[in-house]
Formats: sequence, structure tokens, C-alpha cells
Amino acid sequence: MFERFTPTARQVVVRAQEEAHAFGHPWLGTEHLLLGVLAQPESLGARALAGVGVTLDTARVALSQMVGRGGQGVCESDADALRTLGIDLEEVRRRVEATFGPGALDRSPTARGRRRRPWRHSRCELADVTGHLPFMPRAKLSLERARHEALALGDKHIGVEHLLLGLLDPKVSRRAVRTDHDYGRDENMATKLIRYLGVEPEVVRAFVLADLGKAA
Repeated sequence: MFERFTPTARQVVVRAQEEAHAFGHPWLGTEHLLLGVLAQPESLGARALAGVGVTLDTARVALSQMVGRGGQGVCESDADALRTLGIDLEEVRRRVEATFGPGALDRSPTARGRRRRPWRHSRCELADVTGHLPFMPRAKLSLERARHEALALGDKHIGVEHLLLGLLDPKVSRRAVRTDHDYGRDENMATKLIRYLGVEPEVVRAFVLADLGKAA
């Protein structure tokens, strides 16, 4: 698939890895791919997001507020698994911080003299020896949707605009490819981040398609 990526689209993936590392997140998720899109300001996808007020700076701040920094965060798939057990991580965090103060859940056991492990064996394991972070399932799915979006639009290449369309939750578009795994699940983190910034994903998609129409 990557051979069909435009040079700028490839830079999105490279920048997503860099953003995940900068946040100290041991995974590469849809939220990091969204930051990668925003880091290409001249691309159609980033322009569409800027048109609705979503910028790299505001998205970074929002992600810090939603997920936090450092290796103490929980990835999308872990959060999904906990939700199926009736555990709402945000509610747990709210109650703990109300009792023990802000950041109580982020305090590292290293303060008590225990050595931090360089990785943890879970679906959110840290980078391998090459420094590459593992793509989370929804991030992989968004790349596959980007390919389908390009095909649906009659494009032979996969550009930043297609990556952005692929990141939008499949429920917001009849055009986006769906899989059995999508149904009944919450939105991915990229879509949640966009909503957190007060923008509807449908509006973003409309901006992208409108710009594509103008370009055509």
C-alpha cells in the first residue's frame, strides 16, 4: 500500500511516529496520524482542518488533555477492552483525582525506588529496537480506509486528503469502507479529538470533498 502514497502522505506517517514519541506514547494510533496530517500545512487535508479551526497546536493541546503524556497512558484497544467490562477510565481518573489530587494516576512507581521497565508486554508495547512504534488496529484500519477512499474518488495515488478521510470514523460516511469490527464500537481517537475541538467529522469530510472538487 505504501508504494501508492505520495511523498507528503509518507511524511504524515513519519511525523505520526515522531509525534507519538514526543508524547511518550508507546503506540501509534489514529490520534498521532491526525497530528501527522496537521503537520503538513500545505496539504489539502491540513487545509480542510484549518478551515474548521483545527490546527496542529490546538490538536496537541487537546490530545494532552484527553490522553496525557508519557508511558502511563492507555491505548485505544486497552480502553475498549475495559469499557466492555463496564470500566470507564475517564470516570475512574476523575474520582481518583478528586480524592488524591490532579495527576494521581500518573505518578510513577520509580519514585519509590523501583526501576521502570523499558517496555510492557501488552497490546500497547513500546517501540522495538529500531525505534518504530507499533500501529494500533484502528490506525491500520484507517490506512486501509484511505486506500478505499482513493479508489472511490478515482485516484491512483493515496494523498494526505485520503489519509484524513480514512481517519474519520466510518459511521460519519456511507462512502467509507466498513468492517465487521467497526460496528458497535466507539469512535476512534482521531474522531474523538476532532469532536473535542468542537468540530463535527461530517463537516471536515465535506470540506475535503469540496476542496477536491475545486482541485478537479
